[in-house]
Amino acid sequence: MDDGSIMTTRNTSRGQTPTTLMHAMQVLQITASQGPRGASIDDYLDALTLSRPTIYRLLKGLKDQGFLRPAPTRGRYLLGYELLVLGSQAGNGAGLRDLTRPRLLSLAQQFGDSFYLFAPDGTNAVCLEVQNGEYPVGSFVRATGGRVPLGAGQASIALLAHLDIQERESILRRNAERLERDYRISLDAIVVEIEHSRRVGYAQGVDGSQLPEYTGLAIPILDHSGHPLGAMSCSMLKSRMTAAHQRNVLQGMQDEVHELRQQACGLLYVE
Repeated sequence: MDDGSIMTTRNTSRGQTPTTLMHAMQVLQITASQGPRGASIDDYLDALTLSRPTIYRLLKGLKDQGFLRPAPTRGRYLLGYELLVLGSQAGNGAGLRDLTRPRLLSLAQQFGDSFYLFAPDGTNAVCLEVQNGEYPVGSFVRATGGRVPLGAGQASIALLAHLDIQERESILRRNAERLERDYRISLDAIVVEIEHSRRVGYAQGVDGSQLPEYTGLAIPILDHSGHPLGAMSCSMLKSRMTAAHQRNVLQGMQDEVHELRQQACGLLYVE
């Protein structure tokens, strides 16, 4: 499962990122890793090779811009609300999140399972929205904004199945070690499921060791050229995945995606 560890999903080497910007991003990630208690100056000092005065300057600058705010516990910092404002826009490319949210809620209320919206993000799939029904279950992601490497989970299979083959193979090569180490998922099993997904029009995740009691389904949300803008996903207990339930959930998701595309008209396009 994606553990949210610092600086694992982005290349932030000095040769590619201005130093001050890199340090500011690290401060934000350290803050996020400390959760609701907030991060202290010692947390930053332990994680960064920066002096105390430099860290205080970074903290002040980020706080002035709204990216950090004081925690209830004196001397600690939480992520600022400005990130929430930016995040709501970043997670709503082409209006996809706004269009999908009520449809996920409707599906969750109708079928009782957990429904998600994922989008491709480099070599990862990022969760843009989640709605839980009467029988909520666990997932590889903990909440909106969580990431998993493409290849883990049914949504990422649906996304991979509609990428250009060279892009797909490149992503899987880069993710192979992590998928095997952290999820116990092999590339051979992923390729088999991708081929199945392309034949039947929906995806099921590849079984690994992380969530053995759960299963799921996903269908892609494609633009006019067939490129995946996102994937609508459902997670449930394996005991609930009867043939009738699978058929009904798939039909419900397919209907919602079809209506979403009709509602969006020309909105769901990639330039």
